[in-house]
Amino acid sequence: MVKKKRGKKTAKKSKKISKKNIKRPRVRATKRKINLVLKNLVLFAILTLVSSILYLLSNDTLFRSLFQLLAIVLGFVGIAFLIVLLALLILKIMKK
Repeated sequence: MVKKKRGKKTAKKSKKISKKNIKRPRVRATKRKINLVLKNLVLFAILTLVSSILYLLSNDTLFRSLFQLLAIVLGFVGIAFLIVLLALLILKIMKK
């Protein structure tokens, strides 16, 4: 049986990248972004409120569980939009 000849593997040199050369995207709190987040926050607050009211008014166990779960999920999404809104407002204040 003939042995195959294998060439020597050369080690590739890794290039060091300094942190100064990396361009990072700037996050800007524009009026359009704030309005979009505010609209979504109001929308999810209304949906959470409607789901909570339907939870209180329903008599069937399935619908009560469904509306309760829906209210919880929509509430968490609303809280996430509230956090994003606060972050954008802080960025806008820090810019000045």
